Amino acid sequence: MYLSGNFGEIRTDHIHSGIDIKTQGSIGHPVFSVEEGYISRIKVQANGYGKSVYVNHPSGHTSVYGHLDRYKDDIAAYVKKIQYARKSHTVDLYLDAETFPLKKGELIAYSGNTGGSSGPHLHFEIRKATNQHPTNVLQYGFDIHDRVAPRFHSLFIYTLKDQSLINGSDEKFSSPVVKDNGVYTIPWGTGIQASGTLGISVEVFDYLNGASNRCGVYSLELYLDDRLHYRHVMNEFSFNETRYINAHIDFEEHIRHGVKAHRLHRLPNDRLRIYEHLEDNGELRIDEKRSYQVRILARDVAGNKSELSFNISGDPYREMSGSPDAGGKHIMKYNEANSFEKDPVSIRIPKNALYQDMDFTYAVLPQEQGSLTSFYRIGSEEVPVHTPYSLSILSEGVDPALRNKLLIVTLDEEGKIADAGGEYKGGKVSSSQRSFGKFAIAIDTIPPEIKALGRNPLKFLITDELSGIDKYDGYIDNQWVLFEYDMKNDLLFHEFDKDKITSNTAHELELYVSDSKGNTSLYRASFTW
Repeated sequence: MYLSGNFGEIRTDHIHSGIDIKTQGSIGHPVFSVEEGYISRIKVQANGYGKSVYVNHPSGHTSVYGHLDRYKDDIAAYVKKIQYARKSHTVDLYLDAETFPLKKGELIAYSGNTGGSSGPHLHFEIRKATNQHPTNVLQYGFDIHDRVAPRFHSLFIYTLKDQSLINGSDEKFSSPVVKDNGVYTIPWGTGIQASGTLGISVEVFDYLNGASNRCGVYSLELYLDDRLHYRHVMNEFSFNETRYINAHIDFEEHIRHGVKAHRLHRLPNDRLRIYEHLEDNGELRIDEKRSYQVRILARDVAGNKSELSFNISGDPYREMSGSPDAGGKHIMKYNEANSFEKDPVSIRIPKNALYQDMDFTYAVLPQEQGSLTSFYRIGSEEVPVHTPYSLSILSEGVDPALRNKLLIVTLDEEGKIADAGGEYKGGKVSSSQRSFGKFAIAIDTIPPEIKALGRNPLKFLITDELSGIDKYDGYIDNQWVLFEYDMKNDLLFHEFDKDKITSNTAHELELYVSDSKGNTSLYRASFTW
């Protein structure tokens, strides 16, 4: 087997919970149960894992198979019957042990590219059945060749407290790394003089034989003067804590440059369970005029390891001239509830929604084409948010008949207006947000667009300008029929079923597609099948 992804990889807002098995860029490969057991859950959704199957095993584990193209015939018939009964493509079914018992190696489905998959592959997990915690699949003895050691790419060092300096500055130090005699280090001539309390992060990836994909490392260890100072290991985590990956990484570096760097010091509100050893929460205290040796070891599950080594020269603290006065900053404490109100904007940030204390910023920006109000910069996009906070913006002068069409919008990476949710109530448009950024009020009165692509099967491209596709229903001869939604490709399609409609006859189709603001488009057509 060759992998395009492994357990513990840093992904957007989460940790990758399994392995991604390559399928040679194609779909339709048979998928078998890894052990005896029974199908305990079947889930179909337009995003996420798409079509997936969960199998419980006597060992106390659950195996998960995601992004499937289709189920084997008896499972497919079972799922379709329930979809028609509920008139819904999306279903989440929990089954008892008698419905679909399985032998080891029994066919359950065929690999695909459904849901949020970015290309054909099989997503596979092994979880603990009692709590559904994903565990590291690569520890279960699958035949995956890995003789490639992890590779370090970049080093970052931070001043974490007042009276801390790196090379005479309180700014972040960054450097590429080079390999010299089998050990990674900073380039020749790069010096690090520091004082006070520091933190370190590293950009490092694992690689496997037969693939160029950047995968996640199994463990990272930091030694200060040959004494273990920090260790984390990717063995297991809970889905309830997976978003804490945004505290574990240098989130600012990720937003600015797309870099995924592991912190080797823990932020105050980072509750990941991966940390096995922490001296002073991983923070380094440089308080003597001497040389400190730093060694960082990266390992993969197969036992391959790499080392990054460098020295920090202790340098007595010197007061910087012209240091900015922090008195004017609006400090929000991570372990307290916080609020802010100014002009038409109000926000409420719950306790522990932040990973550390934040210097909150606010600004009024120009109105953009497509917005009804100015844009308001709420905090910084480079500061992560763990749990949602509430955002309200005062709305004035809108026809009461159109208030249900109001929503909050943000600006995406390309500067385009994008939906950020929200509903009108009590003179304001309010929504829950899980990131900071630029927000305004807009109105959506334009229904989705439906474009026919083919007739066998029925295929449609469905798009919406702003609030996004929310609901779709198709009827043939006034009877509801199952349409499947491929969200990433804006594709809606229906496979003809001779048990549902009569072949070789004329039929009438009606397709309704609505967005999140209730704007609805209707497509009508006659066809013969």
